[in-house]
Amino acid sequence: MSTDQVQVQSEKDQVAVREVDADVVDVGDLKGIAVGDHAHEVGLDLYTQYEGYEYTFEESKSILRKIDLRILPIFCLTQGLAFLDKTAINYGNLFGMKDGVHVTSKQFSWFASAFYLGYLVSAWPGNILLQKYNTGRVMGIICFIWGIICACTAACHNFAGVLINRLLLGSLEAAVTPGLGLMTPLWWKLDEIPVRHLTWYSFNGWAGIIGGLVAYGIGHASGSGIPTWALIFVVFGSFTSLWGIIILLFLPDSPASARFLSQDQKVVAIKRVAENRTGTKNTKFKWEQVREALKDPKTYFLFLASVTAQIPNGVVTNFSSIIISGFGFNQLQTTLLDIPSSVIQIVSLVLSGYFAGKFKNSRAIMMFIGNSACIIAACCLTYAPKSQTWGRLVAFWFTGFSSVGFSLGMVMITANVGGYTKRQTMTAINFVGYCIGNIAGPHVVKGEEKAAGYPTATKAMLAGYTAKTIFHLMLGFYMLYWNRKWDKQAKERGEEMSENERAKKAEQIGMTDATEWNNPYFRYCL
Repeated sequence: MSTDQVQVQSEKDQVAVREVDADVVDVGDLKGIAVGDHAHEVGLDLYTQYEGYEYTFEESKSILRKIDLRILPIFCLTQGLAFLDKTAINYGNLFGMKDGVHVTSKQFSWFASAFYLGYLVSAWPGNILLQKYNTGRVMGIICFIWGIICACTAACHNFAGVLINRLLLGSLEAAVTPGLGLMTPLWWKLDEIPVRHLTWYSFNGWAGIIGGLVAYGIGHASGSGIPTWALIFVVFGSFTSLWGIIILLFLPDSPASARFLSQDQKVVAIKRVAENRTGTKNTKFKWEQVREALKDPKTYFLFLASVTAQIPNGVVTNFSSIIISGFGFNQLQTTLLDIPSSVIQIVSLVLSGYFAGKFKNSRAIMMFIGNSACIIAACCLTYAPKSQTWGRLVAFWFTGFSSVGFSLGMVMITANVGGYTKRQTMTAINFVGYCIGNIAGPHVVKGEEKAAGYPTATKAMLAGYTAKTIFHLMLGFYMLYWNRKWDKQAKERGEEMSENERAKKAEQIGMTDATEWNNPYFRYCL
């Protein structure tokens, strides 16, 4: 199909959009679909130039293998190092950091919160940088600098110094997880995304295991000129800065600029992700898409789910060591007994990602299963007799399922939000909720409740997991409702087409950076 033909088709689809009843999304007049912006939509030139090209299954698999080998490891290690550096404070706490920087338990809780205050302020600006500039360069520079800041924690000797350090660390890391989430659909197809997304996110768990083992080893170190807690930050931060250089050299902006793909392979790579119906990366910031995101109920379901999910996360991430030690274990035992929770997190993420990609419309089901496991675990922690040490410990391990609901919530944005600026805005708002929950979470851990098993913290975890489940169910039912209504409206308009025909039209409109509300052929992926 020629460029002129594509423009004619887009104009026809624009008319179709204008004919869609406005109450489909309850936001008033729909905006028209713009013909693709070749200056800002990454890969659109290749897509339109080779419009009639059909790639084979073998070509797709070959390119998928290349992307999995070259891009997925970068995503995995970057996410893992981000988690490792922000939670190094957990290991530092276990090895005397509180006394080393002369702070109280309440002051120490603010170190965990300060990270997310920095994150909160920088989440949106960080993603705008990734939108407007080469993602590999931006991510590499950020990674290099945050590694230096992490290592410099060892030079802090008072409350103010550590607080500022944590604020800066959070400001830089704010671009990492949201940014990787926005970059994932640039490389993988809709059915490939869940397992890849949850695989790189599972490196939070791998980082927990590696961090525990490294901290265990450092805990046995002798003859060091600096305290054990400070040495942990130096080791973790130094490796992160080295990794930043590798990202800078080897992470491309998109398939269209990937040096490890030939020209023909770049075409296939772009056409593969065009099937996601949400476009690729558009470097132009669009305020109309911001306004649409603010009117979209999905934004608020995910925001509230993030707030309620991350209150428990603020407990588990920053205070797992002292909660486990409260069961009666010593420092080194606690370090090792924190590892099974990370193993459960990894296994649950990868398996739920596999099933969510393998079976159509199973994402919401996987979210419900993960959330339910957390509710049961929190019930055991809250109401089991204190004498049941091992039972309570195993229940604590199973809070590792909490990542399933949150990470699949990010996948929901990837799969169901068209228009790069709208997707970026919803992601940023989702992470605002993430920050609010993590800021609040550490403050439900009360040092004076150690002997009682931290009941305030466990009750807050139970309440958070329950509320998160409710909001995720509301999200699923909302999207199911509109899928059925859109199908009904298509029938009323006399549209008779196969599923493949509808998907192709949705793909063509999606490549113009149209939002899902402005794409009459779009359907939510549950």
